[in-house]
Amino acid sequence: MKKKKLQKVVVQGLGYVGAATMAAISLAMNEGNKPKYKIIGLDLNSKLGRNRINLLNKGFFPFKSSDKKMLKAIKKASKEERLFATYDTICLKDAYAVIVNIPLDINFKNNEPYVNFTTFKKAIETIAKNISQTCLVLVETTVPPGTCEKVIMPILEKFFIRRNLDKNKIRLAHSYERVMPGPQYIDSIINNWRVYSANNKKAENFCKRFLQSFLNTSDFPLTKLSSMTSSETAKIMENSYRSTNIAFIEEWARFSEKIGINCYEVIEAIRKRPTHNNIRVPGFGVGGYCLTKDPYFGKVSAVQLFKNKNLKFPFSEKSLKTNRAMPLENLKLLKVHINSLKKKKILVLGAAYRSEVDDLRNTPSEVFIDELIKSKANVFVHDPYVKVWKNYNILNKFPISNRFEIIILAVAHNFYRKLNFLKWLNKNNKIVLDANNIIKEKIRKELISRGNTIITTGRGDK
Repeated sequence: MKKKKLQKVVVQGLGYVGAATMAAISLAMNEGNKPKYKIIGLDLNSKLGRNRINLLNKGFFPFKSSDKKMLKAIKKASKEERLFATYDTICLKDAYAVIVNIPLDINFKNNEPYVNFTTFKKAIETIAKNISQTCLVLVETTVPPGTCEKVIMPILEKFFIRRNLDKNKIRLAHSYERVMPGPQYIDSIINNWRVYSANNKKAENFCKRFLQSFLNTSDFPLTKLSSMTSSETAKIMENSYRSTNIAFIEEWARFSEKIGINCYEVIEAIRKRPTHNNIRVPGFGVGGYCLTKDPYFGKVSAVQLFKNKNLKFPFSEKSLKTNRAMPLENLKLLKVHINSLKKKKILVLGAAYRSEVDDLRNTPSEVFIDELIKSKANVFVHDPYVKVWKNYNILNKFPISNRFEIIILAVAHNFYRKLNFLKWLNKNNKIVLDANNIIKEKIRKELISRGNTIITTGRGDK
């Protein structure tokens, strides 16, 4: 019996989203519980791209991850020779589907946000020059609303015409990614709600079937929107809402610190009301790739794609400004309790932008540490996931506390949550800034009784 040929799926862009998407698709099985797809990762022929390609081809996930399911999926699919990576665009030939996961960054000119589409357009051109007429182009990249219809579609049409293909048979769809690096990395893709839309009914049905083939749509049903621009807008609104929610809590954290109350206690009381259970909590800052730029995309869309300079996004833009300042507000809180940081030995616990990842993109720890260094402090950093970081003093072994005068709990890694603070700090009379309310209440009181100063972001109670 002839072995059935696997359908080829190409993932363009092997960053935190693209590489994880490859792993998720590798778990897709057909009715006979046999692998459904051959997955090829496509990246640039650059030092970074080649490094990711080489790791994937050896069966390794190209980023440090605590998700064993993710690591196992990559290793298994690679061993079975149905997952590999390349920079050769010939892989796009005869692809069943191409998933676009390339970055699209925000730039500024005269303090106004804009997007330079040059590199993005070249990536789409690469697809348009090589795919077959029946191939689905699925855009997962977060883009300014209108990008699919006003940027991507014209490119596909242009090259289809050049290649004597029917432009009316283009299959373009948008379904923004759902990925959260950490211990549930791969499950955050598979077990999550997805939105989708496409340029025509055939593409729409194709996209739906494809998403259903590797996502758990039984428990997390797909939502179809009326246009690709609506789908693009959903992602931007979603992240702008979250950014604004975080910024909103920031002002109440400062209020709580000043008047002497516990903001976390207040928030827990509010969360008991179902309509308010997603209210955020005080913290160290906002980092990563999405929440630090996505709220700008509404304005970029209005100005660049729809040529409307009159639309304003005051809440979205204000949230970004507020959230960028969060690490510095934490520094101000620390300075209330110390006259000078000069020559002080300070340990920052946590470098990544969120817990259980090694991702340093836009991390608030960097902003905080840079300010400490400007104040002539002697700064050391520990992170269970980060071993090398710029020119900072990264400690690869967890240190004893008596080497330091000030300790900053910047990231809520489980490593720190499980730490025996009573034993580690002992009676060393430290100043501890707990920016994520990691230290449990009973332990906090005991540490204070031993002579330590415990400062908690969002708490002014003693």
